[in-house]
Amino acid sequence: MTSWSVRNFAQLSGVTVRALHHYERRGLLAPQRSRAGYRRYTLDDLARLERVIALKSLGFALGDIASFMDAPAAPSSGERPARAAGTRLKTAPAEHVRASARAQRERLTALRERIDRAIETLDAIDRDARPAAAVERFVRDSAWDRWEAMRAAMASPVPRAPDRASPSRFALFQEIRVALDRDPSGAAARPLANRWRGLVEAEAEGNPTTIAALRQVTAARASWPDGARRYVASLYDADVDTWERVMEFLER
Repeated sequence: MTSWSVRNFAQLSGVTVRALHHYERRGLLAPQRSRAGYRRYTLDDLARLERVIALKSLGFALGDIASFMDAPAAPSSGERPARAAGTRLKTAPAEHVRASARAQRERLTALRERIDRAIETLDAIDRDARPAAAVERFVRDSAWDRWEAMRAAMASPVPRAPDRASPSRFALFQEIRVALDRDPSGAAARPLANRWRGLVEAEAEGNPTTIAALRQVTAARASWPDGARRYVASLYDADVDTWERVMEFLER
């Protein structure tokens, strides 16, 4: 039977000696040993190695590849297992292969979505007149999304009512929104704006420092993460554009 030393086998297969040793440690290859203890690779090992390389190209982890190779199964009717002459290669049961393939497809789909989002973000940064500011916006949005995901993971499974602004503020916001819908010039909503400022001051208990801080935070909303803007808009049962339109009017 033809056999090769580890270095000749590495040259033949195009795989490094280090990789061959790693595959052996993971149980993917099991070369024979000469009387002197040296590894000898055969056509069996070449067939197994080709399987490893092919499945790795699909992104499978070595542990998954090992399960494909080591779980025996009889071929279905009319099916002949692919193998090189003289190999001892085993194949996994059909359902196991299907389940592993589906799971890997889901992982690759999720990875592709992350890559697509990353490319879109990088393109947006490249197009932005202020790329450094675009990076800062991305960092804020990313941090918000990460903490939101952590909060959601730790949230109680018991359903709860959505967060809302105080009833008085919520009701006044809706009045202002309706008034602006009827009269975009804002003339009809001007008295309501005065009531809004009075309500904010009352909720701040007239503290000028608190009032100034609230106004400063609202004025800086353009730098908020998109998730934060959506959340605050949701407090008033509004989309971001509607909430922004009301806020811009109140700042006039």
